[in-house]
Amino acid sequence: MSETVEAANTSPDKRATKRPRTFKSGPAQGEPPALDFSTMEPRKQQVMTTFLAYRNTLDAHYDQRERVIKCSRDITALSKKMVFSLLRITQDSPEKVFKDVEFKHNQVLELFSKMSKEMQGSNAMKYNRQATPGIQEYIEAVGLWRFLKHNELITKKQVLESLTIEGDGKATPLVSVTDEDYLLGISDLPGEVNRYCINSIGKGDRDAVSKCLAFLQMLKEGVSLVLSVRKYNNLEKKVPVLNSSLEKIEKAFYSMTIRECEMKSIDPAIINTSGIAVECNMDTS
Repeated sequence: MSETVEAANTSPDKRATKRPRTFKSGPAQGEPPALDFSTMEPRKQQVMTTFLAYRNTLDAHYDQRERVIKCSRDITALSKKMVFSLLRITQDSPEKVFKDVEFKHNQVLELFSKMSKEMQGSNAMKYNRQATPGIQEYIEAVGLWRFLKHNELITKKQVLESLTIEGDGKATPLVSVTDEDYLLGISDLPGEVNRYCINSIGKGDRDAVSKCLAFLQMLKEGVSLVLSVRKYNNLEKKVPVLNSSLEKIEKAFYSMTIRECEMKSIDPAIINTSGIAVECNMDTS
């Protein structure tokens, strides 16, 4: 009885600690353990070999998929920087803005070149869903660039030409661009054109506002024509944004036009006479 009480009163520090479990040396962390097929039946060996091949194929697929997703995210981030640089055209000189955009564009092409290695052959369509966010953002950026530089809508052919590199005497496309990629890319332009228009209003540039209005009216007409022929669910979701941007620019343009007409209707002589009268009153006071 006394021994039991003495053992119970022993401090936890003096109690015997549990020995840590030791493991034999094996494969490195993250690597699958090696299987010994020598002790297996032939039928079981065949099944295990087949499933190991399936595992390796799936691992390679997921690794390749993640690489495409990473490239697409990097392309999206750089394309957004291209858009931000282009929207500064109302503050800086066009030459400076276009030079900066050209530098960023070369960086984007390097990422597309890296991604194209993962999208050869049938992989171009297999991983199109992972690559399309970056492609659409790129089309939006070069579309805004084309609009500000040449006042026109970029075509799918021009997009493909910008994604083509020359090598060994022949042109090689980096990635394939589907019709849906192109349509969804240019359908994101209204938001950026609207921002450019707002900046132009602050500068009092009526010609730029008129140019934005004509561009969005043409874009809406084209999108409506495409949707009347074929249904694109993702494109239909972007139509309300297009209509909203077009409505804002129309109201801004009409307001500027009305103010200009009101100012032209005022006789400058009246303004000068009132100014002289004010000066005379100030002198006599």
